[in-house]
Amino acid sequence: MTNATVPVCTQVKLPAKNRKLFKSVIDLGNHWIKAYVDGYDFVREPSWFSRCLSNTSDKLPGHVKYIDGNREDLKGICWLVGNQAVRAGSSDLMRLVDDYTGKSSLWLEYFLGTLAHLPQINSQMELEVTATCNDVKRHEQTIRNNEGTHKVELCGIPCTVTIKIKSVLQEGVAALKSQQLEGAVTICDIGGGNVSITRFFNSESVGEPIVKDFGAEYLIERIAASSELKTLIKQAPSKVVINHSLEKGIEGTKKKPVLNYGDSNLNFYSVYQFELVDFINCRLREVIKQLEQYKLAGDKVLVIGGGSKLPLLSAALEKKGFLISDNGAFDNLVGLVGEVV
Repeated sequence: MTNATVPVCTQVKLPAKNRKLFKSVIDLGNHWIKAYVDGYDFVREPSWFSRCLSNTSDKLPGHVKYIDGNREDLKGICWLVGNQAVRAGSSDLMRLVDDYTGKSSLWLEYFLGTLAHLPQINSQMELEVTATCNDVKRHEQTIRNNEGTHKVELCGIPCTVTIKIKSVLQEGVAALKSQQLEGAVTICDIGGGNVSITRFFNSESVGEPIVKDFGAEYLIERIAASSELKTLIKQAPSKVVINHSLEKGIEGTKKKPVLNYGDSNLNFYSVYQFELVDFINCRLREVIKQLEQYKLAGDKVLVIGGGSKLPLLSAALEKKGFLISDNGAFDNLVGLVGEVV
C-alpha cells in the first residue's frame, strides 16, 4: 500500500538447479504479497489474482497451471498472481482485500503464484514454510490443509512442489524481532483490509488480538467515490491508480503539496486530505484512543503495515509518540526471515 522499499538481500547468485530443500516465509497481505525463499531475493508483488483467459501466455511472471496433486479441485486450472493478473483482462480479477477468507481459502494459489515470480524455478522444490496472518484461529487449519505435493507448471516450467507448513504466526510477532523491542509492547498493524492491535511482553503475546474489519482500502474507496476527483480527471477514478499514487507519495512543498493522479499532472491532494480526515475520524479514532491508553500504561506502541506510511497519517501518529517503522510493510517478513532462515 505504501512506497515500501524491498529490503536489501545479500544473495549474489541463484541456488543450484538441483537443489530441492528450501525454507520459505510468506506474509500474504491484503494489498501486497511479501515473501522470501532461501537462496533468492525477496519477492514483493501486489496481491492481484485472476483465472487465466484461453489466450494467456504461460510464460508470464506469476502464471500457474495446476497439473496434479493434493488439491483435486485445482486440476487443469490456470491462474495469475501479481501485476500481470491486472493486465490480463480477466473478468474475475480480484485483490486479496476483496475476500476476507482469501488469506486461507486462496493461500495455495497465492503461494504458488509467488513462486512463479522467482527468477529460477527448479524441477523439484520441497519447501518448509512459515506463514503469518491476521487471524490465526480463523485461518491456520485451512492453510495447513495445503501441505503435500503439487505438480504444477510455474511460468510454463514443470515443477513438483512439496509444502510443509512449519508454523502459522500472528501478524506482528515477527515485527518485534526486526525492531528489537522488549518489555511491554503494543503493535498496531494498519493493513489494506483490516487493522489489528496485539500486545506483547518480552515477545510473548498477552491476550487475544483486537481485529477491526477495515483498513486502508476504506480510504481508497472513499477517494475513488469522490465527485471532486471525478471532475478533476474527467473520468471514473480507478482504485488501482489511486493506490499507485499513494505509493509515490506527496511531492512539492508544504505551502503547495502535490499528489498527482497516476502519472498525470492532476493534483488531487485536497481530495486526499479531506478523505484522510474522514478516515481518521470515522474509522481510526477508536483505534488511536486505545493505543494512547496503552502508551499511558507504559507500553511502547509500534505502528506497522502499509497503512502506517500513508502520507500525512504517519506524521500524525508520530506526534502522538507512537513508533513508526521506516519500512513497516516488511517488518513481519524481515523478522520472520531472521528467525527461521
